[in-house]
Amino acid sequence: MISRESVLATLESRPHDLLVIGGGIVGAGIARDATLRGLRVALIEQGDFASGTSSKTSKLIHGGLRYLEQGRVSLVRQGLRERMILRTIAPSVVKPLPILIPVYRGNSRSLWKVRAGLWLYHLLAARNRMGVHRMYSARRALTLEPSLKEQGLQGVGCYSDCIMNDARLCLANVLQATLFGAACANYIRLRSFLKSEGKIRAAVAEDVFTGKIFEIRASAFVNAAGPWADSIRRLSDDSCSARLAPTKGIHLLVPRLSHEALFTEARFDQRMFFVLPWGETSLVGTTEKVTQSSLEALSADGNEVSYLLEKLNYLFPGRRLGPEDVVATFAGARPLLAFSGSSTQASREHRIEVDGQGLVSILGGKFTTFRLMAQQTVDFLVRQFRWQVDACITHEVSLMEEVTPPMWIHQWKEATQLLSQETLARLLLQYGAAVVELLKLVAEDKSLAQPICCHQETLGAEIAHGFRSELACTLTDVLARRTQIAWAPCHGLDAAATCVAIAQRWGQLSSEAAQRQLAQYHAFIEQGLAFRRSSTMAAR
Repeated sequence: MISRESVLATLESRPHDLLVIGGGIVGAGIARDATLRGLRVALIEQGDFASGTSSKTSKLIHGGLRYLEQGRVSLVRQGLRERMILRTIAPSVVKPLPILIPVYRGNSRSLWKVRAGLWLYHLLAARNRMGVHRMYSARRALTLEPSLKEQGLQGVGCYSDCIMNDARLCLANVLQATLFGAACANYIRLRSFLKSEGKIRAAVAEDVFTGKIFEIRASAFVNAAGPWADSIRRLSDDSCSARLAPTKGIHLLVPRLSHEALFTEARFDQRMFFVLPWGETSLVGTTEKVTQSSLEALSADGNEVSYLLEKLNYLFPGRRLGPEDVVATFAGARPLLAFSGSSTQASREHRIEVDGQGLVSILGGKFTTFRLMAQQTVDFLVRQFRWQVDACITHEVSLMEEVTPPMWIHQWKEATQLLSQETLARLLLQYGAAVVELLKLVAEDKSLAQPICCHQETLGAEIAHGFRSELACTLTDVLARRTQIAWAPCHGLDAAATCVAIAQRWGQLSSEAAQRQLAQYHAFIEQGLAFRRSSTMAAR
């Protein structure tokens, strides 16, 4: 069991080699890398881990096929290498995914261009290849996906990338860093820096839940706040100029549209978008536009939803989807380096900068290359501070705990007998050795062996485990990020009473706090569907 109180005490009581600001995927990766090298690491995140950009992605680990059009060959090669590393060290959350590219008459990307692009993508992958690429005729394409628009279809390309659970991949980095001694705390907001002789010596932080203000001392301070990085930079130097131009992207979840994943060109504007299998639904996205809105309050609006629905209805003419068919939406901000011109042409590369007060900022980048970004950031710090540590080993160390040996599980025979073989296999695949913690929970309370409601396969033990061992503090943390319940068609609302009861016992929440968190969870779900109100008003 990981105690939040003990983590906060460690943050405040001892000096650290490194304080990482930001608990998204890059900050989590830096904490893991530095801890594995033997450094004393602290990490703070103003919300939940991955609650910002890192849980609002297209759920893909990929080399970036479309970057070939922009001539960014080195970025593609880099992404393909990282794709294979992540598939190797986190196989339960990063899985191969065949993807089809339908080509229609009039598309800006003709069959020969798609064929050439896939051939080059395959060539650049070299030893990191994942499956083969093929071209299929229109007739063959319609046998694979009969619901595709038939008129004008000339053929499809087929290649493979990886689909992932972004929130759990981020959490896996945090949990491994914690396992090796890092003090990682969510819901801790940076208020200011304390300086001496023109250099940062400590951070002043606030516990979001209690309002307590305390200091965190460290030798080095890393700004890994993603789209919020410029705000952190201004706390160090209020005269600094902006380095980022965040863009907003939205995704939709709609009833399942296709058997296969699709990467296809939108008519009129030629933007590429994905249609990916995601449980009972299809994940559709993404849009991209520069945003001046508050990064904490991004949500899909009616125009953005209508844009994607129009593209879907053209691709699947028999479906006729409307706003009422959307199961959920989410919106996030990409931390793009400042650019001019179209956002689709903006660089996805990253940059490491250090200001006059010693704040190191990692800017830009993309989810797929987070491990490399973390490695380069820690390498930079090692050189700057002349720390005597070993080289990076994050590409060699499994992110997932090894699968529990059968004899360990046998110790919990009574608990395993309450679970079906299919459920136990799923838990082993998702939690690895941590499945023992779930079995302990079931042994202590047999009711936790039951799914939380008839619409979910998630067990009560998984909800309890989120609070007890995965640093979850709220119902939304568990339902939207430790599990995927929030994104199911029922959003887990039928299981609300069960989840509240579990939160009270295993999250040690009072009745009032649990009810308050339930209201916050309802607001979270409503934010994802707020576009319906704007769509209705526009229709009037």
